[in-house]
Amino acid sequence: MKFLLFTFVGVVHLFSLNSGKAIYKNDNSQRTFQKIKEEVARYGDVAKAIINLAVYGITAEVLVVTSFEELQRRAREARGKIVVYNQPYVNYSKTVQYRVRGAVEAAKVGALASLIRSVASFSVYSPHTGIQEYQDGVPKIPTACITVEDAEMMSRMASRGNRIVIQLKMGAKNYPDADSFNTVAEIIGSKYPEQVSGGGAWAVWEQGFVVKYQFLEMAGQRENVNLQRWSL
Repeated sequence: MKFLLFTFVGVVHLFSLNSGKAIYKNDNSQRTFQKIKEEVARYGDVAKAIINLAVYGITAEVLVVTSFEELQRRAREARGKIVVYNQPYVNYSKTVQYRVRGAVEAAKVGALASLIRSVASFSVYSPHTGIQEYQDGVPKIPTACITVEDAEMMSRMASRGNRIVIQLKMGAKNYPDADSFNTVAEIIGSKYPEQVSGGGAWAVWEQGFVVKYQFLEMAGQRENVNLQRWSL
């Protein structure tokens, strides 16, 4: 049986989301280690992996699934592994559930971490990140998005019977909420100011700057261009 080892160190896009109370403030823990230990002690191997993640990372075998239903059918196989979701893209509203709930469903069957195929119909080897949730009473295991290409690659390897092992190191932290600002702009057309030739709005994730430069290249247009930008 072939053996493959992948190391994900700073190449996956991490979730820094409002998934609960802040764990860190000014790099100081708001809870004592004893409190954290008591909270997760009943989770055994999963708890150990979470506590050690920041220092040692997780090295574990991968289980590739294409749906939550397959994960349930293979629940025994998932325990102690890193679950990789290679769900097919249907549409955004249906497919995004794997990013939102993926970590919770993987943790319920004893997985140590989860990696989610980017929720996108098209990919140029760029992870698509976004909101992700945890659930009270379920271990908060590490989770991250990976590119469509990497998810497909691991799926092909698994289908050939290859044993895939990943070393996962993550440094994500949750910080307190902070003020942010929205930006609304209008470029008035030189000839038809009452007409709007293009408009765009995007949430401030890491990809937004590309759209900004595309709109700036339209300087000198005859119709209006409206831009809206907000943070989540």
